[in-house]
Amino acid sequence: RHRPGDQSFADIMQIKQNANRAANLIRQLLAFSRQQTLQPKALNVTDILAELSHLLRRLIGAGIELEMVHGRDLGTVRADQGQLEQVIINLAVNARDAMPDGGTLTITTSDVTIGKDQPHEGEPMPPGEYVLIEVTDNGCGMDDEVKQQLFTSFFSTKGSKGTGLGLLVTQKIVQEHGGTLSVNSEIGKGSTFTIHLPRERGDV
Repeated sequence: RHRPGDQSFADIMQIKQNANRAANLIRQLLAFSRQQTLQPKALNVTDILAELSHLLRRLIGAGIELEMVHGRDLGTVRADQGQLEQVIINLAVNARDAMPDGGTLTITTSDVTIGKDQPHEGEPMPPGEYVLIEVTDNGCGMDDEVKQQLFTSFFSTKGSKGTGLGLLVTQKIVQEHGGTLSVNSEIGKGSTFTIHLPRERGDV
């Protein structure tokens, strides 16, 4: 009943979008638990992040600033949109919890090329073209012992408040899309989670 000129229209549309995204997320979680086949399609990561920006700002709260730095002429990736959104949301919430006193969450995207003998921190990757997504916080950071257990079942940096499954699920989704997830962190300086997703073939 509300028209675009009404004062409440923008909020109502945001509620509608979040409800649709929540319903889609539930479907993806059910599919994930049953290990159903993903439904990948060509996606522009910049567009996905633009759609998620309002939800991410509400999730992280007023005390944390959200910055997005998009690469120019970013290539497309072949991914299941609901699963990719879940990955970004999981990492954003994780970053939020690492900054209880506020801070900055930065999401950066770019195109990268991995050479045949190019050294790479984290999981080994075949040479090729990738779209890189970095989720960075300037929170409490982690030591090496914690980093080594991050992707272990039921291990949580949040004590009894966490399930210990968020990062494990995130890593599995990325791997199912042919990508890798790595982390770089330092106590007192924050953490960066880096995703490499294969760029669509023929996309130049």
